[in-house]
Amino acid sequence: MKFFTKEWYDKMQKAHLLTIPESDEEWMDFIKSFEEDDEDVYDYLRQDLESIKDELLQTLPETFHPYILNGTINQPTLPKEVRDELIIWLKAKIEECEKVLDEANNHFEHIRENLPEELISILEDGLHDAELQYIHRDYDALRLTLNGEGSFSKGDAIVIEITGIKEEQSEIPLTPGMFWLYEEGDLNNKSFILSVLFDNPMTEWKVAAKQFSITHFYKTQIFHHDQEFEKENHSRHKAKKERHSLPYKLPDQYASFVTALHEGEAEKMYFLTEKEAIEIDRFLSLEELKLEGSVIPIAVCTNGNIVLHLETQKIFYLGANTEELAESFEKFLEGLYSKQFVDEMPLLSEPLPTEELESALFSEDLELIIRAWNTIVQEPEKHIPLIEKTLPYSLQHENEEIQLIGEVYMDHILSFNILSEQFINKLRKST
Repeated sequence: MKFFTKEWYDKMQKAHLLTIPESDEEWMDFIKSFEEDDEDVYDYLRQDLESIKDELLQTLPETFHPYILNGTINQPTLPKEVRDELIIWLKAKIEECEKVLDEANNHFEHIRENLPEELISILEDGLHDAELQYIHRDYDALRLTLNGEGSFSKGDAIVIEITGIKEEQSEIPLTPGMFWLYEEGDLNNKSFILSVLFDNPMTEWKVAAKQFSITHFYKTQIFHHDQEFEKENHSRHKAKKERHSLPYKLPDQYASFVTALHEGEAEKMYFLTEKEAIEIDRFLSLEELKLEGSVIPIAVCTNGNIVLHLETQKIFYLGANTEELAESFEKFLEGLYSKQFVDEMPLLSEPLPTEELESALFSEDLELIIRAWNTIVQEPEKHIPLIEKTLPYSLQHENEEIQLIGEVYMDHILSFNILSEQFINKLRKST
């Protein structure tokens, strides 16, 4: 990789290893924030230093080692001249790492017009922190399936297909459970190049190939709406009645699912496996179910059928070959996707008036809170006082959903580098 190497990532981690208030005034505010919460700031600083002491000794120049060893490197008692030198050193390291980000972006823009659109889509998709689920190889082709729910990608699942592979390099073979961190593109006179820095374990991976494609899949609308199958509703009661009239036992969730599915709009569904996205034409209604030996066909696919094994309750795909899809119908639902993006709450993208932001963020209305944060992150520099007032409130809220919203937007806002070190330290303390 040209830019996002393991060495660069290690430098970036070390550059952000230690953050301290930069002035006496910021130190006073930092200490006051602990006093307001009736907490011991010095105990917190001692524990924090203990957890990173060994790394600091390996990272910081020797001139700072005495202050690491005597425990004052992250204390307000650190001599001002030492603090100033330390801040200059830390900022220089951060700028050095950020320079690589700028160089990578400049290189991408320079070669962009010569790259295929699908490779550009992969590079711009926001796959950071997407988790590798499946890896399938076939001659000169590679298929990667990623869980995108923890990433910035718009897809809940993402399938990347690479064909005409000319070269592939990796210090460690790709394995499920690795996390996609940073990516970069390049080209030579014979092929196009995708390089990715993966974590868990950390490795640099590069593939040179002729063609790339990316497909986004989304949790299906019916899955989202009927995820809590035990709710008291018309579909559940109707399904329960019909299920008890059958001569065999179905999974508890199946009848509710298929009844709700046939009552709503038809949605093309897919089940993702390591090798393919099985295209499901339709699920059979309860009236259509018939026992065939030891299995019951439950869905008709483009090139086969999906069946329920009555004794084991496992789900199989009967196509060119027999393939086990899931150990239960509940697990089967987890691998069920659509290519249709459904914006369940379109109002979330509509900005709120500035004068309504604060009341929204202090409300209990999740949709209103998300709309407020979405409004703020469009121009966060204009809302710094409001961010500093409301973000700690969200992070410490007794409602776990509001906490989660706060954590998501905290990570996003921190990427803008507009908040003071003192406030950032306070945030980290609260999380």
